[in-house]
Amino acid sequence: MTPYMSRRAALKAGGAGLAAYFVETAVGAAPAHAGAATARDLSLALRGKVLLPGDPDYDAERVGFNTLVQHHPNAIVMVESARDVATAVGVGARIGWPIAVQTTGHGVSVPADGALLINMRGLTGVNIDAGARTATISGGVRWRDVVAAAAPVGLLPPVGSTSNVGAVGYVTGGGVPIMGRTYGYAADRVRSIDLVTLDGRLRRLSATREPDLFWAVRGGKSNFGAVTAFEIDLLPQAQVYAGNLTFPAASAEEAFRAYVRWTEGVSDQLTSVATFLRYPDVPQVPPQLRGVFVLLIRIVYVGSARDGAAEIAALRALGPSADTVAEIPVDQVDTVFSVPTTPGATPTASGLVGGLSDDGVATILAAVGPGVTLPAGFVEIRHMAGAFGRGPSTANALGHRDAEFLVFISNTVPDTVAPEPVEQAQQRIVGQLGPVLTGGRVPTFLGPLDTSVEAVRSAYDPAGWNRLLKIKKTWDPRNLFRINHNIR
Repeated sequence: MTPYMSRRAALKAGGAGLAAYFVETAVGAAPAHAGAATARDLSLALRGKVLLPGDPDYDAERVGFNTLVQHHPNAIVMVESARDVATAVGVGARIGWPIAVQTTGHGVSVPADGALLINMRGLTGVNIDAGARTATISGGVRWRDVVAAAAPVGLLPPVGSTSNVGAVGYVTGGGVPIMGRTYGYAADRVRSIDLVTLDGRLRRLSATREPDLFWAVRGGKSNFGAVTAFEIDLLPQAQVYAGNLTFPAASAEEAFRAYVRWTEGVSDQLTSVATFLRYPDVPQVPPQLRGVFVLLIRIVYVGSARDGAAEIAALRALGPSADTVAEIPVDQVDTVFSVPTTPGATPTASGLVGGLSDDGVATILAAVGPGVTLPAGFVEIRHMAGAFGRGPSTANALGHRDAEFLVFISNTVPDTVAPEPVEQAQQRIVGQLGPVLTGGRVPTFLGPLDTSVEAVRSAYDPAGWNRLLKIKKTWDPRNLFRINHNIR
């Protein structure tokens, strides 16, 4: 503790006093007139902008994409370099505040109240090595920026259903790519990670350097430090055969049964998702779709259009009402899922499924099929297996690789509507799906309601969970990196 100003006194003094305390802690000495220090002094110490409650930009920078969780941190550091991150982590550790990290806030889980929030949006570097087919990606980058940089040289990152999310949060949660049956989890393809640990040191992690941490961070989310950059394999794809087959309510049950049977024989070049979609009855939706139910079968095939067409011929024979599956350039992959890019309050739920028998299919249809009244939103049944089930050459924390399907439930709640009824509806669905669920989950799909120890533990195999606990105790014994799906 600095001899010049106690934390209690700094908090009592408000913004200027708090900034002075930060500066003293960061640089190891008090300025000549500590009481007159301002947030600008802290900005100079950290080579970035620091926002305190009441500052003009504080509210804009604390909010995440999923507005279901609202942060009220003690301070926000707008970092501009890895060195800023290291300094901020060191300051937070000395003060004893919990340390939160945020880029887009898509995967936000718990509020960063009383925390030091490190906003990564200023770390925007993307470097493509076309010869090595890799990308080095800074901590604040969204996948859309990597797609834009890689597509011109015929490469694609292992992006998920939307490129609007932050790359680091996606990868550290595992990452479920839209071509995952061909290439596996995104975390499986990470070559190295730059991580700031609680001691304020920037470490390069790889299979041979800090291998325990390297194993843990790939799947263990933000529990072990702040990722400032990582290197990942890119996929040699210039185009894919992709799009949607749409089935109206009248034929949705037959189409879903056929889809599940069809997945038993498809190649690993084809990744697909069956989506039970209920359009909201709101003015933003075209009149002909308001309140309508459809089943979408989303297709992403790695290979030629001719071979892809042969693979999905059985689904096309069912007579979809719309068919958009075609060869598209990789920079248009977002059009397959068309995930909204407007922030909103979005409760979610998820689970993993083993093989689906006829009874299992009936269980899903009874819970989420066209005859069921549910809130507007979607329920996805993602086909897993393939490369998802094969671990990488350098193991990581992801488990449950024997799952055949993943269920993901998402409903965006209007600002004028309380989220609790929607959350309760989601939990009823999960309960009804109990007979087909394995009890496991994927870290990427843990949501704001999945923050209990039991929920987080369900995302890992028992042996993996025990190993994560040991690594957590070694690297973060005070559990300051706990503003997340916490391993504790």
